[in-house]
Amino acid sequence: MRRRIQKKKSLIQQWQRITILLLSLVLMYLLWRERRLIYKFESWGYIGLFLINAFTNATVILPLPSFITVFIGGSIWNPLMVGIISGLGAAMGELIGFFVGFGSRGVIDIFDGQEKWLKKTEKWLKKNGFITIFVTSVLPDPFFDLVGIAAGTLNYPIWKFFLATALGRIFRNIIIAWSGAKIIP
Repeated sequence: MRRRIQKKKSLIQQWQRITILLLSLVLMYLLWRERRLIYKFESWGYIGLFLINAFTNATVILPLPSFITVFIGGSIWNPLMVGIISGLGAAMGELIGFFVGFGSRGVIDIFDGQEKWLKKTEKWLKKNGFITIFVTSVLPDPFFDLVGIAAGTLNYPIWKFFLATALGRIFRNIIIAWSGAKIIP
């Protein structure tokens, strides 16, 4: 009886993850399809900067350039504030990739034989994940989405993923905004 309940609970969790995966993919597609509308937020100041960075970083594998708004924003507003606000927006957007990974775990769990490899990778990520996520979020790397997907798939704590991503993107965006302030008069 107990085993039957656990099996039913596991099946429900898999369907929840698959639902999250599908919703994330639909949201990502809609954002990519309506990408021209995103830049209408530019006139909203700091709030617009946050939203642009959240939306442009929410597209997984289909990158939209957000660094341009950070660079130009640094020449208009306080570069430190631009870096912080755009970095937080970018980290919010990157959660979509995390949720795609989290949802795909339900699909992966259906296939037997993957558990051993996943457990080893999960253990490594728990030990080295924060610094790995931080460093890869600082780099101008279009493959960061894969890091987010992996973190979600491997059950990395969402708060640690968000914190490491936010710190990395804030650091990177402060440099970009400061460069914009120095280069554009």
